Amino acid sequence: MPRPDANVYRTLAAQYGSPLYVYDLDRVTEQVGTLRKNLPTGAGLYYSLKANPLPSLVQSAVAAGCHLEVTSPNELAVAAQAVASTDHLLYGGPGKTEAELSTALLTGVRRFSIESWTDMERLHRIAGTLGLQVQVLLRINPSDAVASGLAMSGADTQFGFCEEELLDQKPRLDGLAEHIEVTGFHVYYGTQIGSVDKIADSVEFAIASIERLSEALDLSPSILDLGGGFPWPYGKLDEPPSLHGLRPALEAILAKRRRSARAEIWFESGRFVAAASGTLLATVLDLKQRASGECFLVLDAGINHLGGMSGLGRLPRAGFQFQPLQASSREQESARPATIVGPLCSPLDCLARKTSIPQALQVGDLISVPNVGAYGLTASLLGFLSRPAPIEIALRDGRPVALHQWRHGHDRLQSAVNTQSLTEELI
Repeated sequence: MPRPDANVYRTLAAQYGSPLYVYDLDRVTEQVGTLRKNLPTGAGLYYSLKANPLPSLVQSAVAAGCHLEVTSPNELAVAAQAVASTDHLLYGGPGKTEAELSTALLTGVRRFSIESWTDMERLHRIAGTLGLQVQVLLRINPSDAVASGLAMSGADTQFGFCEEELLDQKPRLDGLAEHIEVTGFHVYYGTQIGSVDKIADSVEFAIASIERLSEALDLSPSILDLGGGFPWPYGKLDEPPSLHGLRPALEAILAKRRRSARAEIWFESGRFVAAASGTLLATVLDLKQRASGECFLVLDAGINHLGGMSGLGRLPRAGFQFQPLQASSREQESARPATIVGPLCSPLDCLARKTSIPQALQVGDLISVPNVGAYGLTASLLGFLSRPAPIEIALRDGRPVALHQWRHGHDRLQSAVNTQSLTEELI
């Protein structure tokens, strides 16, 4: 199967401009296949749109056998276009407004991951108004911790019910049964869980918590969403941790279930499915050599296009690998340190500090950043300095099949007459 190479990238950049995101949809298909080979037999797999909601990529995940998990109305709109039926869509997130719950229900969503009593009661009320019955998974935050890149359970977070909040609460659940059916549990420990042993630990802790709560609530769950956290490199070419041995380890753990023994098992993934597909292409706009010896490499892509969340201390600025695509600048015998920055008028616009670049790199050269198909563009500061978003191009069998571009800007919502009326009311 052909892979995009330097010649392909240069051709695409010449045709569509730079910066440019390129997605190899065949990698999405392969990554889904790899996960399926390493997950328990018969397990369901959900793609989390928060990793990348690009319509072409989402459609590829569905075609490869994934269901979809969404956490916003815009993600829902993409998901609804990608599936033949909304029956398997799962709507989650720690803060769901009445408006988005209504939209989800009217779109046909009937499965929700519920994170608090407020969340539950709000859904019950809106479902009742619409005369609907919905299914919910109780998202729980187990007391046991597992080391992960970004913890979402096993610590004090905004996600899910703590176990103590659900113990002995069957009467409260029964009071909501008119419009809500509790069908199971949802546990998501976090991202970038770095080894098979740690992933297995997370599942074992999740099952232990589910068994305790099933007993306390007198439930026999039919669905267990055990999350994911499957690791993949971000913005660099490091070898990903192997998933070898994961299937037998998980199947041994699942075989010990009692109250939840008959439940379907689901896993979810965003990063593992999408990351390998994406490459960012950028052009060198300037090279600034200071008298101090410091060198600054200025690109046409910055934190508005890549790694904006690095400012939160979650995505390491020093971790990106920049690969030159000109033959003259790929030689590594002669290299120099440089700080790589974007075009934004802010000292925060820094992508890497004192990284190594080829001595021959020059203004106008094209470079690439690998493994940014997840948490790339839509995890960046897209609105900062109001620069346009790059074109995103999807390839299948090495050929372009779709072009996308994120649109943003200010739309005026009130007419001048309405604005005048509002001003008079305020005065």
